[in-house]
Amino acid sequence: MNLGIWDGAAVLLKAVLYAATLSAAGGVFFLAYSHSLLEPLDRLAIARRLYILVAVAIAASAARGPVTAASMALDAAGMLDRRLLAMVWHGGEGRAAVVRAGGLLLASAALARGGRGRWLAPAGAAVAATSFAWVGHVHAAAATATPLLMAVHVLAVAFWLGALGPLAILARRREPRELGALAERFGRIAMAIVAALLAAGAAVLWILLGGISELWTSDYGRLACVKIVFVACLLTLAAWNKLRLVPRIVAGDSLAVRGLRRSIRAEILVAGLILLITAALTTLAGAPSMS
Repeated sequence: MNLGIWDGAAVLLKAVLYAATLSAAGGVFFLAYSHSLLEPLDRLAIARRLYILVAVAIAASAARGPVTAASMALDAAGMLDRRLLAMVWHGGEGRAAVVRAGGLLLASAALARGGRGRWLAPAGAAVAATSFAWVGHVHAAAATATPLLMAVHVLAVAFWLGALGPLAILARRREPRELGALAERFGRIAMAIVAALLAAGAAVLWILLGGISELWTSDYGRLACVKIVFVACLLTLAAWNKLRLVPRIVAGDSLAVRGLRRSIRAEILVAGLILLITAALTTLAGAPSMS
């Protein structure tokens, strides 16, 4: 796999796009299911972070076209090549970018307005998150269920990833028992969400691989194996939080709160690496079942 500087830029930009969009969408979900446990100032602090993520996601989405065109041309001149830009735009990326931006702006407007309108925010967030399921390898796969499975997968990723930032904020603002109640609510819902994440992700990977031997004989499969290792690390951190730290926090242990902060930072780091690998998979390595 020969990589150029613009290939690297395309992968990095896509990872940023994944991180910002899914974190923003998941943060909206967090505000929805934790609303009754949050103080107004907590909601405001979380919402401000979400607005920044929305701005980053829209900017990264807009930059995807020119950077992808430069990657295709192997030169910066590709950013101004109308033919390449049109190819990227009409290849589905343009439609996905419009849908993504619309969903994020709807979620932001609903949050800013508050009141009954805030329930439109999760709908907009879901639209933005699932925009990734309708382009790329997944959209082109022969199995018609693949986009639906990927939609389930990215919604579950958003739920998990989007809770990390708000929990980090609340770990600095709330007393241990109050924080414990929030973490417990997240943990109860997360059990079903993680099961859906793993099942849908495994099904999509199986469809795209086309055969188990592709895990070690193809670039796509080898990158997928690296991703699986990091996912296992993330699950281990999450299990430690749920089984060891959260019960201590519920009991009022302030030292466990410090441990949770460190664990959240570790989860964010590992999640970032997973998104970077995913960006490489979807940008540089062709799915074996489609070759």
